[in-house]
Amino acid sequence: MDFKERILAAVNHEEPDRVPVMGLVMDQATVNQILGRKPQDFTKWLRKPLVGRALKPLMNTEWFWNRTYYGNWRGAVEGAIELGFDANWTIYSHMQLESGAGASEGLAMHDVWGRGWELAPDGRGNATANYTRGLLEDEAGWERWVEEKAGLFERVIEGARSFHRRLVDVYGDRILPIGFAAPGPFENSWQPLGFVNFTRCVYEKPQFVERVVSFHTDFYLRYLEAVMDSGVELVLCGDDLGQKTGPMMRPALIEKLYGESYRRVADAVHRRGKKLIFHSCGQIYPFLDKFVEWGFDGIITMEPTAGMELAKVREQVGHRLVLVGNLDVSRLLVEGTRKEVDEAVKQAIRAAAPGGGYILSAAHSHPFVDAERLGWMVEAAHEHGSYPIRV
Repeated sequence: MDFKERILAAVNHEEPDRVPVMGLVMDQATVNQILGRKPQDFTKWLRKPLVGRALKPLMNTEWFWNRTYYGNWRGAVEGAIELGFDANWTIYSHMQLESGAGASEGLAMHDVWGRGWELAPDGRGNATANYTRGLLEDEAGWERWVEEKAGLFERVIEGARSFHRRLVDVYGDRILPIGFAAPGPFENSWQPLGFVNFTRCVYEKPQFVERVVSFHTDFYLRYLEAVMDSGVELVLCGDDLGQKTGPMMRPALIEKLYGESYRRVADAVHRRGKKLIFHSCGQIYPFLDKFVEWGFDGIITMEPTAGMELAKVREQVGHRLVLVGNLDVSRLLVEGTRKEVDEAVKQAIRAAAPGGGYILSAAHSHPFVDAERLGWMVEAAHEHGSYPIRV
């Protein structure tokens, strides 16, 4: 089997020749390590008054943003190919550089949905952007933002379509680029307002919350169609519904606010003849049956440091969901020994791979995930993952 056949067999709960391995390669530090590139921290240039004033308008032109962003993801996909992954996620985003008094570097990025991201060094010699706050404090702010950014919302949809299509066209004969349409309706609803403001509005302004959820569901469905237009074979949808100790909101409330949204998302993907894998970090056992009910085909992450165990998840959902992920990125894929990585891969294969329906991957990504250990993970999957499973 080739990489595409292997992945598609697994998502159809068939046994491929061996357990497929999916990459979550995206952080510049990991890419640099794989491809032998030097770190680049452009925040040091932005801190220089004269240079920063020249760079800011350039970075905010769409052609420069899209070109630079696509170039970074080309490196990620090439890194995943180099390590031998069968697939790698690909994510489009659009941000604009703004003066940010609350940001430690004096600069921040604002995304189309109304989130603030702080620019900072990643600890490995590169720059990174981290979500820090919502930009929209109240109902009036949200209404104003949506009106002012209407044109940008449309351009982001076209940017996503072009971004994913180019990656499929350039790399689709060597790896399966998986279209990750993210963030989803839940994160796009609460993060621009902040969690405290949003949850207060759930009870004090329910009609406003309904408008917010409806807007982001409709936008997300259009965004999702653009991602699928690119020719990706497998789609990821993403919303972190959990934290380390359990759901961020009561499952019954998530059902009330977002259940219909997620059903519409699953229906849209299935109408195009594709499969939908849902990404969520955190302890999400209470949502597993809901994922099946909403129509999802699989889940990715199953964060081990939040208590998610592959064997327990498989026991709960059987083969109603494809399982992707679970290898620890807090220590194992940062500083674990080769023997530890090998044992973790064997344990994951034993727990989830029999009968198909499992794709091995890291639980997530961050700048300190070590490229050599990702390579060990791939090699261990090739060594121990042949069907029939015998580990």
